[in-house]
Amino acid sequence: MLNIAEYSIAEQLYQSSQSIVYRAYRSGSATPFILKTLKDPYPSPEKIAWFRREYAIVKNLDLDGVVKAYDFNNDRNLWFIVLEDFGGESLKSLMPKLTWGTGEFLPIAITIVEILAQIHQQQIVHKDLNPANIILNPDTGQLKLIDFGISTMLDREVSTLGRSERLEGTLDYISPEQTGRMNRTVDYRTDFYSLGVTFYQLLTGQLPFRTKNVMQLVHSHLAKQPLECDQINAQIPRSLSAIVMKLMAKNTEDRYQSAGGIKADLDECYRQYRSSGSIDLDRLGCQDISDRFQIPNKLYGRERQIEQLLAAVDRSSNGSSYLAIVSGSAGIGKSALVREIYKPITRQNGYFVAGKFDQFQRNIPYDAILQAFRSLVRQLLTESEDRIARWRDKIAVAVGTNGRAIVDVVPELEAIVGTQPILAQLSPPESKHRFNSVLQNFIKVFTKPEHPLVIFLDDLQWADLASLELMMSIASTSQNLSIVGAYRDNEVSETHPLALKLRDFVTAGGNVSHIHLEPLDLATVDRLVADTVLCSSEISLPLAELIRQKTQGNPFFINEFLTSLHRESLLTFDRNLGRWQWDLDLIHRRNITDNVVELMTDKIQQLPAKTIEVLKLAACIGDRFDLNTLATICDRFSHNIAKLLWSAIESGSILPLSNNYKLLDLEIGQLAESTIAGISVEYKFAHDRIQQAVYALIPDTQKQLVHWQIGSLLLAKIPLADRERRIFDLVNQLNWGEPLTTDRSQRDELANLNAIAGTKAKASAAYHSAFNYFQIGLAFLGEHSWQTQYDLSLTLHVEAAEAAYLSENFDRAHELALLAQSHANTVIDRVKPYQIRIRAYYAYNHQLQAAIATGLEILEQLDVPIPAAPSEAEIGAALARTQ
Repeated sequence: MLNIAEYSIAEQLYQSSQSIVYRAYRSGSATPFILKTLKDPYPSPEKIAWFRREYAIVKNLDLDGVVKAYDFNNDRNLWFIVLEDFGGESLKSLMPKLTWGTGEFLPIAITIVEILAQIHQQQIVHKDLNPANIILNPDTGQLKLIDFGISTMLDREVSTLGRSERLEGTLDYISPEQTGRMNRTVDYRTDFYSLGVTFYQLLTGQLPFRTKNVMQLVHSHLAKQPLECDQINAQIPRSLSAIVMKLMAKNTEDRYQSAGGIKADLDECYRQYRSSGSIDLDRLGCQDISDRFQIPNKLYGRERQIEQLLAAVDRSSNGSSYLAIVSGSAGIGKSALVREIYKPITRQNGYFVAGKFDQFQRNIPYDAILQAFRSLVRQLLTESEDRIARWRDKIAVAVGTNGRAIVDVVPELEAIVGTQPILAQLSPPESKHRFNSVLQNFIKVFTKPEHPLVIFLDDLQWADLASLELMMSIASTSQNLSIVGAYRDNEVSETHPLALKLRDFVTAGGNVSHIHLEPLDLATVDRLVADTVLCSSEISLPLAELIRQKTQGNPFFINEFLTSLHRESLLTFDRNLGRWQWDLDLIHRRNITDNVVELMTDKIQQLPAKTIEVLKLAACIGDRFDLNTLATICDRFSHNIAKLLWSAIESGSILPLSNNYKLLDLEIGQLAESTIAGISVEYKFAHDRIQQAVYALIPDTQKQLVHWQIGSLLLAKIPLADRERRIFDLVNQLNWGEPLTTDRSQRDELANLNAIAGTKAKASAAYHSAFNYFQIGLAFLGEHSWQTQYDLSLTLHVEAAEAAYLSENFDRAHELALLAQSHANTVIDRVKPYQIRIRAYYAYNHQLQAAIATGLEILEQLDVPIPAAPSEAEIGAALARTQ
């Protein structure tokens, strides 16, 4: 018999891919216990942390309707949780054994809803409700819920878009929004959908969607309506079937809004059934009143633009390539509109990847494009080993011997294709051609009719020129590809690089769909407000008029304004009257600002002071940041920073980009700092306006100092082996704070770091970015650098000259090359500047005579004199020597 610590195993009850569940007895006791163990004999620290979290949540809940957790321990590296055993079995195992008529179903359903209400009152969302996690003792009628491993304590959680194989939850029961493909946040109502599927199965004996194909099942949850329960079994009362279908509504707004509302309807069904044997409800949800403040997730007033965008994506999925551009002011809803692509791309079994340009990272070449491809690779890595092997073979064929060109900019790809050979040295134009060609071949692997690709690039107003050129190149040479870009039109003039590149693209015959978003009109604002405060549009109209006036119809501002009214108790729920209340005169007297940044600043300032200080540093990093980098620049342990960020997550100011944040949301036995440091936890600001508001809290006189301090800490703490990989993060911070140092050694180091950054940018053919870094490096050099830092001075001048020539800044290229020539110590050091001048002469209006003269000049210095105008005799002698 297997023994675990002081427990003797009586029988195995259940086994999943992650765990094994046993019934066991403690030595010397006849009381049974349930032992849940990790299946992996050598679990990673991260797996142990997830397991510990599950124990902690159940332990802290302490509800009669939740199975009790007694201990968390390990024996010879076997980790286990000790749970109570009340003699129950899962509904999954009981379903074939018991009769599930209306009379048997209703009391069980009412009990489940009562327990769920208690869990939601504890601010816990289960997220994996299904018959396997509902335990019933059929003899006593006692019922409890189990398995809180993926539950969340957030009011709203963003479900990240990934491959279906790694979705959180049990796929047969998962809500549409929990798939990450619904353009909706996840809240407590996700449990109502899973509850509906569970009820459906108990009543009908089958699941609503019975396909074995993963993507078809996801799409069914998103878009297909199942047969109603009474259509499958005529013995099921129509009203009871209607309750189940309301629970399973695709949109959260159409489901029940409270567990109390569900219970009231089920109670009435049970009362009628016991008294007459039949059920006939006049109307569902009569007592379904929620006092939770919730602004609907759905888009308002964008029906035409959604159709326009989806039409563009459909055209590309039919074999062509399409570029869709969404424009509008900040907060107008550009990103929210684009996320409407999630559902159709799921139907087509395609991939959606996204990247975002950042105002603080403008010099990082291809930043948003590479974010998108890193996202794509991470999606691939969640698939099965067989599929990953197939992708490996396809990518290997596509990139050939030049895979290093992609791996250098998308390091995650190496986990699929392995180490790639060193690239052959080429001239810069050839290198750029190779990079573009390899990238396009790489993209073609994923742009097939059977799985089209959508690339979303946000905030194009901050894109570098190389990114814009690459975006247009990809759009013009690919099939089954949609590129969707978004930008703030008030920041893009007719002479902005984005506007110029778009005009060139159209002139060359490219397909572009322009979608412009205007502010919401009063009628649309009123619909949004009425849906939020759950009343008729006539009643909400005065409030909507005030909000429209204050926000000018900007959707982000409207949401934040409504949230501020609730936060300041100007919009409250009256439980006695069962409705939302507000006082317009009081709102007017409060004189809430009509400036969105000020409103966001007020919201941020209500967070704890230490949290605000951490967020300021995060805002300096950019739109996205990771926990370990933030801990580095705060010079504190990761777990301390995670605790400070929790209130910002709860307020909706920042959003976690993966589920790993949950490992840090509880005091779960003091995870070791080494464990936390090994867990990737990434966040982003919920909106640019929030980042802007946080950054504005740093006094202008201190901004350069803060950037300098961040850069200095990164420089001190990033290992030398990682410095080149993170060179852009490091250098950009130091460059922002550049005027603060006069120390010569520090300025020389900055010059060298910018040289490294420029070289890396140039290697990926981002010549404008490279030129910027080399120029900054030159500015850091001292007056006598040719005497004190000869090698660095020569490198910067030569590299800057070449980057200028490749950026078609020919005057500056000649100027820098001449400076390098004049200061070079040897003729060999003068060769490269001469080469640059020759190429620049040729590239600039084909000045062949000037190019020849320059070439002859350096040849003479190399003791290879060639006459400028050779005679017939000299030509004949040269031919004879050649023969």
